[in-house]
Amino acid sequence: MMPTISALLIGTVWLIEVIRVFTPAPTLAAIGLACLGVYAALALARASRHIAILFLLVIGAAVGIAAWQHGFPTLLAGFAKAQIFGAFLPSVLLLRATAEASPRIQRVREDLGGLDANGARSWTQYGSHLLGAVLNVGAVAILAPVVARGADTATRLELARSAARGVGGAVMWSPFFVSIAFISQLVPGVAMWQTMLVGTGLAILGFILSHALFTPGMRARDLRLSLARLGPILGPMSIVIGAVVAASLALRWSGLQAVAIVVPAMCVAYIAFLGPAKAGGIARRTVASFARLSDELLIVVGATILGAVVASLPAVQQLGAEVTPEMVAGPLLIAALVLVLLVLGQLGLHPMIGASIVIPVVAAGDFGVCRVALVNAGVFAWALNASVSMWTLPVAVAASAFEVPAARMFSRRTFAYLVLHAAGGLLYLAAANATLRALGCT
Repeated sequence: MMPTISALLIGTVWLIEVIRVFTPAPTLAAIGLACLGVYAALALARASRHIAILFLLVIGAAVGIAAWQHGFPTLLAGFAKAQIFGAFLPSVLLLRATAEASPRIQRVREDLGGLDANGARSWTQYGSHLLGAVLNVGAVAILAPVVARGADTATRLELARSAARGVGGAVMWSPFFVSIAFISQLVPGVAMWQTMLVGTGLAILGFILSHALFTPGMRARDLRLSLARLGPILGPMSIVIGAVVAASLALRWSGLQAVAIVVPAMCVAYIAFLGPAKAGGIARRTVASFARLSDELLIVVGATILGAVVASLPAVQQLGAEVTPEMVAGPLLIAALVLVLLVLGQLGLHPMIGASIVIPVVAAGDFGVCRVALVNAGVFAWALNASVSMWTLPVAVAASAFEVPAARMFSRRTFAYLVLHAAGGLLYLAAANATLRALGCT
């Protein structure tokens, strides 16, 4: 009974948020907010222990700051900002359920003959990256049973690490991950396509480093043959991602709004093409997954509220007004931001929480960092942690899917990848920031 109620609540929030894209509808907004509040209360009872404790600590901190500053309206304003995620997350789940029913996915899974060890690692990373860009961590569960069939523990460990790096790289640019959506909420006014473009460069850097560290003996011909096996999914993925970006540009929707409207419309059209037999299964899997959003939605709600409260602090606003680029250089600030978020993430703090505390402070004034570069810095730190930290969902899911201990996912080469990618990414972000400032960014 409880899962059904939760699914109805989040479905109502989704519908209301879609309507509100076209009309403000204050009454509907209040109803949606109430539904989201009830869903969060029910989710707290189902959430994992770690997430439930973290949520209560975050909300307690936000309430304490609001009470200290007599800013309780800010709490409600932060909660209202989280409302759009009640439409974004279900849209991504519908997309995942629809894609998993596609015969193209089955073709990718069946076309693995003749891959050697390096080819399997490369295919797993690229496959997890491409599928993960749309399916998020669900991509790992699709690929693991095929590529790891009959493999020993050491091989499964390498494949699991490859899968985590693949999904982590997709976090850097894909509009279907919460990372870009959430960080963009903290730094409004940044075009989604710009964030995706800069993030793509960071993802490419990760592939180069992975090749050098994990598959150094792989020939270019073998790499091409490995990637050719992913051909069936490139077209559909490009269409979905292109439609979301085009809608955000043409209609001036935020990335969250574009995903919440465009993705369900495309999914419904494709489901109609698949026929009623598969449509029923997709609908059941989607509705069932709505009730399992507990951890993700609690973190989003808690982090959004905390971010709004931190941004409203007089000290933060004064800092933004008084500190100038001459006092804190852009590249140095980007490096400090990324390193702080990386350390917090490695210690087990969810990246949403760290970002909600740090980024509003930087976004409060002109510190010599373009807003696009600021968003990408936050997303980059988030993605690096998602690639290697056992506290993050991609690593945990990869360990589970490949049947290896999560504690063994971190290795010396993984650490080298983390350090080199962080260093290279910071240089890249500094160069991107300088270029953007020369072009007159805000």
